[in-house]
Amino acid sequence: MKRILMIMFIIMVTVSCRHEKGKVKSSSDENNGFVKYLDTLKEENSLKITMDGKPVTIVGKETKAGDTLKTVPLTINSKLEDKNIFEEKAIKVIYTAPSLDTKVCSIQTKILNTAAEKFPNVRFYSITVDTPFAQERFCSSNNINSLKPVSDYKYHQFGIQNGLLIKEAGLLTRALIIVDENNIVKYVEYVKEEGSEADVQKALNFLEEKILKR
Repeated sequence: MKRILMIMFIIMVTVSCRHEKGKVKSSSDENNGFVKYLDTLKEENSLKITMDGKPVTIVGKETKAGDTLKTVPLTINSKLEDKNIFEEKAIKVIYTAPSLDTKVCSIQTKILNTAAEKFPNVRFYSITVDTPFAQERFCSSNNINSLKPVSDYKYHQFGIQNGLLIKEAGLLTRALIIVDENNIVKYVEYVKEEGSEADVQKALNFLEEKILKR
């Protein structure tokens, strides 16, 4: 009996040691690493954006009309599949926001979903750092079928490379961007206060009058 107990003890110690050596980083470790990474990023713009009235830092360079949008893979579904949605030769309306499941984002996403039905040859996307699971739940609950939600939660590179990431929160700032078939920016609005709405109607008027009627 003593021999059996000794063997079991040795096995437990061995397994424990192996676990420590191959220990997987916890989500807390990963979050701390991301926060440290954010601290290395710099503001390279003169944007004046606030969140709840307090100034926030938007990292990177401001995206302006005439720029070519920097394109990276985004997570497109709850299978966690990545895709570069910008490879498609189509006009795209891109709405970035802190989270879909908030009052302002919910209202504007529904409006853009309706617009997407009116302009079937234009691709409408909502990009947040919400998980794809949360995005799918939101769309299912709100009958969002024409606008496609995609997530920058995994890499955050879309926000970082296009001047759309809020440094203090690790979220995307609220903005509305229209690009042509070659991903050249034709229209961009950075919303000055995160709790305010983007001027969706102004963007849709621009889309119809300046891009689709050319």
